[in-house]
Parts: sequence; C-alpha cells; structure tokens
Amino acid sequence: MRITLFLLLLGAILVASCQPEKQKTSQGYEYIVHKSAGAEKPNSGDYVYFHAYVRNGDSVVMNTRTQPQLPHFQLSDPTAPKDPAQQASPVEDVLRMLGVGDSATIFIPLDTVKNKPAGFEDAAMLYYDIVLVDIKTNEEYMADMAKEREVKMAEAEVTMARLPEIEASAADVLKKYKSGALASQIKTTASGLKYLIQEEGTGPAPALGKPITVHYHGLLADGKMFDSSFGRGEPIEFPLGVGQVIPGWDEGLSLMKQGGKATLFIPYQLAYGEAGSPPVIPPKAELIFYVEVVKAQ
Repeated sequence: MRITLFLLLLGAILVASCQPEKQKTSQGYEYIVHKSAGAEKPNSGDYVYFHAYVRNGDSVVMNTRTQPQLPHFQLSDPTAPKDPAQQASPVEDVLRMLGVGDSATIFIPLDTVKNKPAGFEDAAMLYYDIVLVDIKTNEEYMADMAKEREVKMAEAEVTMARLPEIEASAADVLKKYKSGALASQIKTTASGLKYLIQEEGTGPAPALGKPITVHYHGLLADGKMFDSSFGRGEPIEFPLGVGQVIPGWDEGLSLMKQGGKATLFIPYQLAYGEAGSPPVIPPKAELIFYVEVVKAQ
C-alpha cells in the first residue's frame, strides 16, 4: 500500500515537472512554449509565417488553416523608437523566440478590454495558439513577391484575353433565356434562384465558411454588363455562405464544384432588393451572372 501510494505521488510529481513553465512577454503577457527544437530564431526585419488557433477555452473561434493565405508579417526592430500609444503585439514578441516548427500558447486577459472580440463576450481569457511555419529574410520575401507578381500578370493576360469570348457567350445565353429556349435546362431552387450548369466541375464542392475563388461576368436583364472579373484579369475570393456576397451568389455557388461553369439568374430578392444599388444596379433588378469556380475548399 505504501509502495503504491509512493508511485502515485512520484507520477504526479513527474507529470507536474513536465508541464512547461509560463513566461512573460515584454508587455507582461503570459505564454507557454510547447515545442522548442532549437532551430534558428528569426531576426528583426525577417518575415515570419505562422498558423494560429484563437480559443475561448476549448472552443476554437478562429483557425488560420481555413484561410486561403498563410498569415505573416515583418518583425520590427525592438530597439527602434516607437510611438508610446502603439503597443507591440504579444504575438510578435513570442514569435521572436521561436524557430520553425516551434509552438506556443499566449494568454491574453480580457478583463481590461472594453470591446471584447466576437465569441469572447463572456470570456475572461483569450488563448492564442501559434506555430511558426517559415522564416524569410527581407531579400527572400521581396524576391518571392516579384515572382508572384510575374505569375499573376501572366495569368491576368490569359484571363483578359478571354473577355470577348465570355461577352459573346453570356449575351447568347441571355438571349435564349429571354426567348424560353433554355426552359428545359434551367433549374429553379425553392428560393427562386434559377441556374444553368454549363460545365460540371470535377473538383471538390465548396464548403460553407471556407474560401472560394470565382471568376464572374455580370449582366443586367437588358444585356448591359455592369461588372466582370474577366475584364480585370483577377478572380475574387471570399468565404462562402457568410453573407459577404449577395444571397443568390452564396446559394448558387454552393451548388457547384471546383472547375464548374454556370449561369445564375438571380431575382432581385436574392440580389440588391427593391432599392437596387444605384447608380449601377437599378431597383428590383434581376441579375445574370456567368460564373466559374476557380478554387473551392
């Protein structure tokens, strides 16, 4: 019995000794380093790339892994003069002490915060879990940005070259829609959205709340083009189903897959309503969108 009790006490002591110790940032925020493999730490001026979970207790309120781009920023020079009103981020303080692959949790008390972030209205503490994914020098970062611009410019040129083809195709579909020639091919949802699938995608279906990348060409019912991403050569990206676009888009795009092409015939109730969006969208305007799902998650 005494041996068993001793082993239990020893086990408790060993578990307690394995718990990482809390440390403090330069601003006094507490944090715990979970993993420190001894990799090289970033220097001032470097760009740090990381993933983060923002938690209210065990509930994850924000997860950067669902975002299309890896969060990153440039580390400032801690010795440079600063505006006293601008306090450094505790996240930056902790990332300075991590190497690639290292992880930590920052404890941010909310008792002194007047306007608590969404999801933390009744919380006393915000937990910020971070993992340092990559470090780039300023020179490496600038070189990567230059390459990225070249790729985007090349892609934009190809996309803009398609505009005359898209314009002709969209005008033809609208003409057939008005004449009733597409009646047997068009489907209508319970909300009143009409849609014509012109090419089934072979990629994943978009998930609610996840980023979706879309090219589009928008027409009014009279055939006037009011907006087109093909003309700019760059698609738009937004989380699906969270109200960042008109309801007809959220619903219509949820019916598609990556690589899919379709035309959405959106009644004004699912677009800009009775008032429209002057001066571009008139009142009670039905909108016709040709859309292509470039990427879905």
